[in-house]
Amino acid sequence: MYVSGDNASLEIVQDIADRIGAIDVALLFAGAARTSLFDGAPLTLTSADAATAARLLDAGWVVPLHVRGWAHFSQGPDDVRAAFADAHLTDRLRVIDPGETATF
Repeated sequence: MYVSGDNASLEIVQDIADRIGAIDVALLFAGAARTSLFDGAPLTLTSADAATAARLLDAGWVVPLHVRGWAHFSQGPDDVRAAFADAHLTDRLRVIDPGETATF
């Protein structure tokens, strides 16, 4: 299991993939959180970068986190769905609504 945390660097994801290999479940902070601290640069993965991270990690399942509930998230679940569809990775994506559970 991989938890991205507050990371927007695909280089770091690639380094982890190189060391660990395929990941069963990736929990990706994918809301493109932005604040004025870094001139608006994302502090977490964008939706498109989350799809790239899923491919780099060869993740069997991907659960996007940090995509709703706070004003500094600039992308939400629909953005993630669209990015994964564009990357032809929808079969790996599991968007879990608040209060919902999932089995992998």
